[in-house]
Amino acid sequence: MCNIFKPERCHHCSVCNRCVLNMDHHCPWINNCVGFWNRKYFLLLLGYVLTITYFVTFSLLWDWLQSIQWALDVYIYSTKSEQVELLKHNMMIQVAFMLNGTIMVLMTMFLKFHLNLALSNKTTIENLDKKGEEY
Repeated sequence: MCNIFKPERCHHCSVCNRCVLNMDHHCPWINNCVGFWNRKYFLLLLGYVLTITYFVTFSLLWDWLQSIQWALDVYIYSTKSEQVELLKHNMMIQVAFMLNGTIMVLMTMFLKFHLNLALSNKTTIENLDKKGEEY
């Protein structure tokens, strides 16, 4: 740790090896600490990622429904072995839709958590330290 005076709500990041004012956490996705100077940009990044995941989900929804319909019509009721290529394509759509849906749900909860912290003027570190206590 650095042996300098640290203001209130300042924490030392062991990954960056520096003190960060109003430190929230060290984010490996942006390879930087989220603190006083870049918290707005971190929240914007979460919002943009969430917007993209919603867009991809709604874009894939029709193809996903079509792949389910294909599976019900062709794969269950008939034994056509020449449709292996369509099976690969439809399985890829299914996996992409499910993976994107999972990321969408997780990012929604993550953004909601960080917006609640920002609106109550807390950081993740302070939220963990004061769990259940009055802030």
